[in-house]
Amino acid sequence: MPSPSSKYDTSIVGPLKLLTFFGNKSLDISENGPGKARAFYYAKKHTFGGPSITLHAGSKTGPVLGGVELHSWGSDEVCLGNPAMGNKTWTQVTRGSVFTHSEYSFVFRCGPNQEDMTFLWRRVTTRTFRPMGDMELVAAARPDEVLAEYASSGMMSASQAVVKVRGDLGQELDMMVLLTIVSLHYSAQRRTRNAAAGAGSGAAGGGC
Repeated sequence: MPSPSSKYDTSIVGPLKLLTFFGNKSLDISENGPGKARAFYYAKKHTFGGPSITLHAGSKTGPVLGGVELHSWGSDEVCLGNPAMGNKTWTQVTRGSVFTHSEYSFVFRCGPNQEDMTFLWRRVTTRTFRPMGDMELVAAARPDEVLAEYASSGMMSASQAVVKVRGDLGQELDMMVLLTIVSLHYSAQRRTRNAAAGAGSGAAGGGC
């Protein structure tokens, strides 16, 4: 087990930080944690112009903290900071297999030596009517140490999902965790809509 001073210590009882997603098209996100003032974020979905989603501090009029670009083909991408400012580095959120949505990876430079590290969001539980299921985040080099968890909310819940962050990951990696899971959350919503549209088209085209 890592020492208590380890950056990735998973011996902490309960989450260090809890993020709750509310809404559908755009997301209101609340952040709670022991000894922390409550924080709020707003994930704004764009239909035309700019990135697919911008993440704002506070409300939809707050400063832009990052962007998400959803692609119909190929990997989705996220970036730290306001994409409109230019010269931003976009990080791919890469699907592990063309046959399943059970694992995604991204590479981020972090740690005392600012080395590239690969992180994995991997599915641990499937849920009926929730295409994304429940996910956990690990560093590829330390797959047994869970850094964060994403849990889909029940059908009758007011929230869409919750994210538990289990360690002090640092400000930038913290934000990458939020941006990448927002990307996966919206991608899962899109798959659900596309599947429903396909089923509807099939039903409409049936008959003699």
